[in-house]
Amino acid sequence: MKTKPGYETTKHLWSPNPEILKKFADKHIIPFLKDGDIKGNGSCYDIGEYNPRIKYIAEQMGLDIRTLDAEDFNWCGIRARDCDNIFAFEIVEHLQNPLFFMNELKKILAKDGSIYILIPCNPRPLWHEMHFFEMDRKHFEKWILAPLGLKIVRYKKIYFIASWRTYLIGFRPLWRVLTGKTSFKTFMRSLFYIQYFICEVKNEE
Repeated sequence: MKTKPGYETTKHLWSPNPEILKKFADKHIIPFLKDGDIKGNGSCYDIGEYNPRIKYIAEQMGLDIRTLDAEDFNWCGIRARDCDNIFAFEIVEHLQNPLFFMNELKKILAKDGSIYILIPCNPRPLWHEMHFFEMDRKHFEKWILAPLGLKIVRYKKIYFIASWRTYLIGFRPLWRVLTGKTSFKTFMRSLFYIQYFICEVKNEE
């Protein structure tokens, strides 16, 4: 069944091989976080559904990360300035109003706290069919962060491909496209390096 933009089920998000998720975290996410200003004894919150990736990151970094998975992101009573570290990995591209979302994060962010954002930023023809948009650093800063008094203090571009060999060997991948089980766009994304950027965001003041 075709789903709407912005919507992905747990199966869509976490069906890949766990080793691929770990490889991505080990190579890109964990080194970036370790180079940052994460306070090991501070409060850490992950936005969205609890998932194997954030569990793995928490274990590898020795962090106690709570999950905020509230409908419409109402934060379940989190007080203002309560969060030292906020992780929002692959969230923004699923939202119709990322400006509102980032403003809500700012309300609960400690004065010297950090928000860690991971966003896919592929060319328009390769946007995932379930994303409202995929935004590069320039537009994310200009349209979302600057109006809120937020800034990127660290940034890394990521090029990642998980399983291109499976799409170049045999007839099955093409057959899935022809029978509608896989969209042509998803097929093409798998043949190219999927682009992301990860950044650390802080208050300007």
